[in-house]
Amino acid sequence: MNTFSRRPRVLACITRFRALFELRALAAVRETYRIVGVLAIVAWGSRAALAENWDRFRGPNGGGQYANDSIPSIWQPENILWKKSLDGVGHGSPVIWGDKLFLMSADPTTGTQLIAAYELDSGTLLWQEQYDVPPHHINKLNSYASSTPAVDAHRLYVLWFREGQVTLAALDHAGHEVWRRDVGPFEEEHGFGISPVVVGNLVYVACVSEAPSAITAFDTQSGEVRWQVPREPGTTAFSTPCLLDPNAPKPILLTTSTSAGLSALDASTGNLLWHGFKEELSQRCVASPIVAGGLIFAGCGQGGNGKLLLAVQPGDANTPPQEVYRLGRGSAQVPTPIAAGDLLFVWHDRGIVSCFDLATGEQHWRERVGGDFHSSPVCIGNRVFGFSRTGQVVVLAAAKQFQLLARNELDENCHATPALANHRLFVRTEHSLFCIGTPTTE
Repeated sequence: MNTFSRRPRVLACITRFRALFELRALAAVRETYRIVGVLAIVAWGSRAALAENWDRFRGPNGGGQYANDSIPSIWQPENILWKKSLDGVGHGSPVIWGDKLFLMSADPTTGTQLIAAYELDSGTLLWQEQYDVPPHHINKLNSYASSTPAVDAHRLYVLWFREGQVTLAALDHAGHEVWRRDVGPFEEEHGFGISPVVVGNLVYVACVSEAPSAITAFDTQSGEVRWQVPREPGTTAFSTPCLLDPNAPKPILLTTSTSAGLSALDASTGNLLWHGFKEELSQRCVASPIVAGGLIFAGCGQGGNGKLLLAVQPGDANTPPQEVYRLGRGSAQVPTPIAAGDLLFVWHDRGIVSCFDLATGEQHWRERVGGDFHSSPVCIGNRVFGFSRTGQVVVLAAAKQFQLLARNELDENCHATPALANHRLFVRTEHSLFCIGTPTTE
């Protein structure tokens, strides 16, 4: 066979090889675009993850948990990323949504309410709205702004007390009032300090005091009442509700008070699902209920001491809730307990911290750290932070063995529980707002 007779075969082979090469090249390009796309999604997700929200008292579902371990235990001057002076005084906590921090304060003489928004990265004051509210009788350890707001993607929800009545107002994130509603009467010798909670399209207010009382759900968009459950007047409950399971398709709202004990309500309708422990919760419910390890923890106390803390197995339509164990000695009145893994930490008002097995209540240790505490501890990674009334921050290892990691001084009185977001800790003292974290290097 001569050269010319082999030429068509050679050309066909070249054509097939070129086609195969082009297909492989195209596949490589497609794979490159796929990888780039995945990386872009991951990068976008990372940026989105930075936009953390701390939407209520003690953050998501009131658990006081922050998994990221980036907040230092020992604070140097450079760890104070910014500090801003506040126009008023308050004991309520900051709340955070996206790049904004919201806070309530009050003039300590006139009672005027100050609602403000700050830029999260710099602490720049974005806006401040003022509401004329006259003073009323309060305990010397209370303030005219002891309520913590709640916030969602569209609105900020704030409570204040005026001339025997509680008011709920919704503001947009620019500070414009969207609606205002009367919650009902409130009567308490120590003053005001209840906080709202948002779940989906409802904002809940548990207004239980010596006056006619109720738990009310308001529509977040319109402010209209969606349901209301009456409560017997009695000892005021300052505890903030939480959900049994935030991920449940039909959420269940948990509340505590001396008038009804521990109650579970259908969060959508207000229907009572189960309740119990009215006799056990016979003193003031200040610490809020929490859910951890499949158990509900609810307590009461008075005079700066806890009476007891109950660990409760939730009930259902056919079974009442069951007590798993109870803690008496060392229980707190004001600070809400904190869970860390399989451990439960109870931070007593008078500076004694106890560590228990979460599931059984077995005590691992009990130590005095000193100071008086009205704020509730938070868990940051594998550490527990407590903030004393004189502004000392005690950092403990979240472990079965007691370990004091640090004591940091804010040098200002502090009654408020802090907020956490974007690798930073936000602490509200009596006169200032602190942002604490690790400086970024560029």
